[in-house]
Amino acid sequence: MLVPGLQKFTEPYKTFVFQQLSLSGIPFAEVLQYFVKFSQIGVGSVLIFLAYKGNTLNKSLKNKLFYLGNFAIITMMLVATYVHLHPNVPAHIVPIKPPVIPISYIVLVSINLYLNSKQAINN
Repeated sequence: MLVPGLQKFTEPYKTFVFQQLSLSGIPFAEVLQYFVKFSQIGVGSVLIFLAYKGNTLNKSLKNKLFYLGNFAIITMMLVATYVHLHPNVPAHIVPIKPPVIPISYIVLVSINLYLNSKQAINN
């Protein structure tokens, strides 16, 4: 999530994000384009931090950050799936018109959540 968030500050992706939001009818596209970028950067940073330094946190905080990050990704990817499928959004402003990337993220997050719950049961 960190790299795609950073990438959205460069052209042509900067323009594509705004166009995707505005053409799909999502309100406040001008403001939400920054929310999308910073949310992806924030969630990516939190998950990278958890991967490397998560053991230094108490278990409660670690779990809250883990679930917050993963459920934020699911929420973002559900919106991305909606945008990809919206008929007003042309194929040239999304990486792949069928929502392969957002659905792949949802599958990976689901696997991540499953493996985490399986590990919690074993501990």
